[in-house]
Amino acid sequence: MDSSYNMIAALADLRGVSGRESAVGQAAADFLRPFAPDAEYRDGSVTAHIGQDAGKPTLLLCAHLDQVGFLVTDITEDGFLRIGAVGGIDRRLLLGQPVIAEGSVRMAGVISILPPHLLQGEQAVPDDAQLCVDLGVSSAEALKDKISRGDAVYYGTSCKPLLNNKMTGSALDDRCCVAAVIMAAEQISKTENLPCNVTVVLSGQEERSGRGAKQAAFREHPDCAIAVDVTFGMAHGEDPHECCELGKGPAIGISSVLSPAISAELESTAKDQNIPYQLEIMPGTTGTDADSLALAPGGCAAATVSVPLRYMHTPVEVIDISDVEQTAALLAAFAGRFGRA
Repeated sequence: MDSSYNMIAALADLRGVSGRESAVGQAAADFLRPFAPDAEYRDGSVTAHIGQDAGKPTLLLCAHLDQVGFLVTDITEDGFLRIGAVGGIDRRLLLGQPVIAEGSVRMAGVISILPPHLLQGEQAVPDDAQLCVDLGVSSAEALKDKISRGDAVYYGTSCKPLLNNKMTGSALDDRCCVAAVIMAAEQISKTENLPCNVTVVLSGQEERSGRGAKQAAFREHPDCAIAVDVTFGMAHGEDPHECCELGKGPAIGISSVLSPAISAELESTAKDQNIPYQLEIMPGTTGTDADSLALAPGGCAAATVSVPLRYMHTPVEVIDISDVEQTAALLAAFAGRFGRA
């Protein structure tokens, strides 16, 4: 657990809203390079290769680097930051939250709260125009050369271990899956007679446009691509038909836009290797990079493998570390048989 926790936390505690993934991209490339020496962060994504034999099929493993957050849209005369959401944010959670504003300097702040006697009706849930950050200053002039319009703002929480092999953090979507892909790459790099080439893509901008995965699909021409992302984890009061359970292994996607053959092969691999797994049924699109990867030139068989996560897109996302480790094991085992006759 310790080594897995440490890698996940090291990645998840870096900041990287969509389009600003440089810090986490560089760190992820450093983690990957011992197993894929050509790992490089460029144009918003990390790309690395294990094997480049033209006679073998190519398997692409993709997890995304970016996280949800905010951009500064304005600075009021009295020094408050107006902010707009990047990605899906539940505004019910925001009032009073600690945040970090990243300008030329990093500054701690809190999302400000209207006192109860000034609230009317539904105002307890603020709209975007009401969101603002208090940095403790009293004028816009005090922020000159420090914070500007367009700077990023992030949740102010960091990773912490919980009981029963679980952990919490604000960017486990999708840094826990970035860690799973890196762990899988380590195992794949040690596989003798690997029957396929493996391309690792740690993509940018998944939360907004899927740009990184789209670029990778057209650049790398994979035969098969697996998007590794999080899915909704069971919490108190959730519908068990709409969620997967923490601690019971990765979720293999079943969807009208995914390859039934690859999903079935992932299931078969899990059974053969005694890897616990669950099924995630998605009648429509998946909402992951798999939707873009399937559009690679000439077509690409796409699949999803997901880590159950509670409280998605909040400051306190929760995962079970064993699900991350089992995801890595499943990806590595699948790579070890993909392309064999």
